[in-house]
Amino acid sequence: MASESSGHDASASIWAAVFVIIAGTIVGGIGLIEWNWIAFWIGIGLTVGGSIWAWLAGIMESVSEFGSPAESG
Repeated sequence: MASESSGHDASASIWAAVFVIIAGTIVGGIGLIEWNWIAFWIGIGLTVGGSIWAWLAGIMESVSEFGSPAESG
């Protein structure tokens, strides 16, 4: 049976970083399809920047498949 929190304790900063990564992927994909290299590289920059932001915000420590650390003990 799944717990109430289900292990997702991500902060607003982490969610914002995820949305930046998604936006970068969309912008880069559209730039690639439309053959617009400026949009493509802007998308790459957003994706890399959002990934660094998520890493600095501690995305891997805040989301777990097995629930939060408080529940495991």
